[in-house]
Amino acid sequence: MGVLLVSEVRRIVRSPRFLIFTVGFPVVYFLIFSGLYATGADAAVVTVVLMLNMAAFGAISAAISTGGRVAVERAVGWNRQLRLTPLPGWAYLAVKAGVAMLVALPALVLTFAVAGLVKHVDLSFVEWLRVLLAAWLGVLPFAAIGLLVGTMATQDSAQSMATVTMLVFSLLGGVLIPAEVLPAAMVTVAHLLPSYWLAEVARDQVSGGGVPLQGVAVMLVWLVVAGALVAVRYRRDALRV
Repeated sequence: MGVLLVSEVRRIVRSPRFLIFTVGFPVVYFLIFSGLYATGADAAVVTVVLMLNMAAFGAISAAISTGGRVAVERAVGWNRQLRLTPLPGWAYLAVKAGVAMLVALPALVLTFAVAGLVKHVDLSFVEWLRVLLAAWLGVLPFAAIGLLVGTMATQDSAQSMATVTMLVFSLLGGVLIPAEVLPAAMVTVAHLLPSYWLAEVARDQVSGGGVPLQGVAVMLVWLVVAGALVAVRYRRDALRV
């Protein structure tokens, strides 16, 4: 199980596409948007918000894209081969979720590093650690959602489904568009999405606001429901073999 986890992570992080789209783009977006909007008296606050939102965007993209790779493995028969080994199904899914969590880390760390070094975001070591941990744990629902995409999509549709899923959560969850500028009805929708709370919980670690229970509850519900659906889809695939 550990060998498979290391092998999977190594394969993904060596991909130029991964480095460009899930690590490079969030940093570039952060630099562009902070240069445009982080001006005036509230520049420091806006910079922190943009940092967290772009880091969340990169982490969400990484987690969902990684889970989407399951569709390719299903198409080429890799899943069937694994079922002939002692590796249980739950371990395979756990490895995939673990990979999604690990590959989301570079997007978070690099965005935070650029924010600190280039835009001079000034947080204490403890604050950086709390923000990173909160954002990283907030990726858990998206690891499950990515797996759900991978177990539902075909090899041809996996990439487009992963992209659409990532954009829907990022746009409606206030990651790419601030929830404050959305209509009231859309704000209500945003509060029901894990993407909104991923960034919000991380922001609370900067402001000292603690951990909002509503946010934790929303993310847990998405994690449990998506995880249950993944298990159902995986069992159905196994019965077809």
